Amino acid sequence: MKLRNFLLALKDQLPLKKLITNFLKGELYDRFHQRFSKKSHIRRDNGQLKIMFNTRESAIKAANSMKTKTGKDFSPYKCVWCDGYHIGKNK
Repeated sequence: MKLRNFLLALKDQLPLKKLITNFLKGELYDRFHQRFSKKSHIRRDNGQLKIMFNTRESAIKAANSMKTKTGKDFSPYKCVWCDGYHIGKNK
């Protein structure tokens, strides 16, 4: 795990209220723990690999497009294990 990616991923969890909520729900553990590094690259719904986006802006565009198509909320997040961004569903 690169320190830069860790800090960017932590920044994605802000504001502080969101960070605390995600910590209490245990969602941060999945994102930051090495044991889950492979899991963080696999989609829960169908087991396929998640798409990696090179920039936050491209991930935001894709998330907005997915929201338009499905009506569900999606958000990009910095992956601590690779140098890219992924899109996750907001719970």
